[in-house]
Amino acid sequence: MNFRGQIYELVWTTFCYLIKFFAQLLGFEKFIPPFANTSGSNILKGVNYASGGAGIRIETGSDMGATISLGLQLANHRVIVSEIATKLGSPDLARQYLEKCLYYLNTGNNDYMGNYFRPQLYPASRIYSLEQYAQALIEELSLNLQALHDLGARKYVLAGLGLIGCTPAVMHSHGTNGSCVEEHNAATYDYNNKLKALVDQFNNRFSANSKFILIHNGSNALDIAHGFLVSDAACCPSGCNPNQKPCNNRSDYVFWDEVHPTEAWNLVNAISAYNSTIDPAFTYPMNIKQLVDCEVKRELEFRNESTSQLSATE
Repeated sequence: MNFRGQIYELVWTTFCYLIKFFAQLLGFEKFIPPFANTSGSNILKGVNYASGGAGIRIETGSDMGATISLGLQLANHRVIVSEIATKLGSPDLARQYLEKCLYYLNTGNNDYMGNYFRPQLYPASRIYSLEQYAQALIEELSLNLQALHDLGARKYVLAGLGLIGCTPAVMHSHGTNGSCVEEHNAATYDYNNKLKALVDQFNNRFSANSKFILIHNGSNALDIAHGFLVSDAACCPSGCNPNQKPCNNRSDYVFWDEVHPTEAWNLVNAISAYNSTIDPAFTYPMNIKQLVDCEVKRELEFRNESTSQLSATE
């Protein structure tokens, strides 16, 4: 499928490879260029604002070094929007261009794994209950989504949290012998339920040409259904240092390292999110292909209407 718009990706999380597969499924020939070194006409091809370890909250992941939180990524997007307006001739033309683009946001996992569940480094768990923290994250995310809408964004793909209690890192740190940590998964379910409610809220609030969809990452049903034999251990436990050899059968593994999924797992999830043929419940209220098809249909209707109006005046 050839998508006529572009993709803007915000936030890097444990599912960063998904966007690569989405781009391929949508007909992109090249990967989306990063904000740090894109310029000129490349900004019209989509921009990747992702930052390793970043989250919704500004402090998330800061113990590992400098990260660019969602709010700061939005500030970078404002820079690009201004440059697009200059290139196209006006802010209105930039907005019309951005209305055709797809915005992919995958965030929140690091706010738990790299913040709330690390009380020795971050105070969040002493300030908020899990329910309060999820609400605080959703409220901050909501403000950023509203700001994106004000800049012209109209098509959003929001990824829910994965089952963070089922990552090898969390299971090993709790000594569960391969069993998921339910407290962490409870956080996943609470956040994802609130995110689904936010999707409904925004879809009801904004005009028909704005659409928000949710990817349900918080499920391990795909692991079993698609031949992933190992979900409680990493293919490369210590992240694969130069002299370390990974597992031989990496396509059997859900996790590449202690936290990040394998390319095989990401591919299955990307196809599920794109077309929903594997699991219709994986996306809500529609899949990515349907979202893009809505834009194609809307553009065709606009062209037909414009052609009819021109014919009537001749």
